[in-house]
Amino acid sequence: MEFVNLMSGFSDLVIAEREILTRVAIGGPLQDVLRDIILTVEKPTNGEMLASVLLVSDDGQRLIEGAAPSLPPEYNAAVNGIPVAIGVGSCGTAAFKAQPVIVTDIETDPLWADYRDVAIRHGLRACWSMPILASDGKVLGTFANYYHEAKEPNARDLEIISMVTRTTAIAIERHRNEQAKAKAEEVRLLLLRELNHRVKNIFALMDSLLHMSAKQATNVDDYARAVRGRLSALGRAHELVQPGVMENPEAAEGVDIPLSHVIEEILSPYARDGSATIRVTGPADTKVSARSITSMALILHELATNAAKYGALASSEGVLTVEWTEDTALHLNWSERGSASVPLPERTGFGSRLISTSVKGHFGGSIDYEWQENGVDVRLSIPSGAL
Repeated sequence: MEFVNLMSGFSDLVIAEREILTRVAIGGPLQDVLRDIILTVEKPTNGEMLASVLLVSDDGQRLIEGAAPSLPPEYNAAVNGIPVAIGVGSCGTAAFKAQPVIVTDIETDPLWADYRDVAIRHGLRACWSMPILASDGKVLGTFANYYHEAKEPNARDLEIISMVTRTTAIAIERHRNEQAKAKAEEVRLLLLRELNHRVKNIFALMDSLLHMSAKQATNVDDYARAVRGRLSALGRAHELVQPGVMENPEAAEGVDIPLSHVIEEILSPYARDGSATIRVTGPADTKVSARSITSMALILHELATNAAKYGALASSEGVLTVEWTEDTALHLNWSERGSASVPLPERTGFGSRLISTSVKGHFGGSIDYEWQENGVDVRLSIPSGAL
């Protein structure tokens, strides 16, 4: 019996599609929506047709299971993750070519050479695969119909399948738009938390710098000069942390900056007579690329901020030693002694999490803290290639 004759009328499918679109409009897990689409199409065929939706992976290289409620689980597992490429069954080929691929007999078609055995073993003999296309033409996945016997579609079959494929595309695009919105909101909240963190840090730094300057100054003029100098140095350090907002950021593009220069700029607001002792040692040829300068400066800025609030840089008796070596990785040791008050691990806040995220997330490195009675050692290890 022809596929179209097994459907309970074109109008019924339109009604079912409208119901599914209503579900898409009000939301719901993508897998549930895809399953309902498939079951709606399969039901009138009384088990003759088995449908499947495969989704293109984030990297665009593979097809992963979206929904296939009626296909054998063993078969779904076998095709989950197949490459998007010509010759990879009906679906891999359809996704690669962005065109329908109709295989009427899996047993003889060369596209199924690598997957023929697993299909035949589960009684699958025909597979019609349609690419699911986004509104911009990008391939989102494939919608496939399997049959237990060799079978060729007629024009009506293709028309109905095409309509269902468009419905599936709407469901997938809606899901991805919702994911993108959720991600954007997550980023927005992260930026707000970081902004709040930065504003609080500004006040903490200003308090520390004013206090340090006041201890050194013998008169108002000396005090004013010290404060202006430290604020100027702090501004230069901020430019390294946020190069995208400099007046001429293009000038820095593609320029590798010595790590020693970055460290000195970040620490310059605290390097004044009567302040904490700062020692910086390491190979002069260690450099940071333009694309990584923001993350590296951010890490050092956060360490310096913590040290200025309640570490070695908050005390005139404090000693900060920053030293590094480089082989296949950069090994940097940030060592504080004579701290005003050592922040214990449970006191770590957004700044410490920001450091950890930058080291591990951006650079793929590692960070370790060793808490001492009068200070702390922070050890960073960052692959040289990441710099």
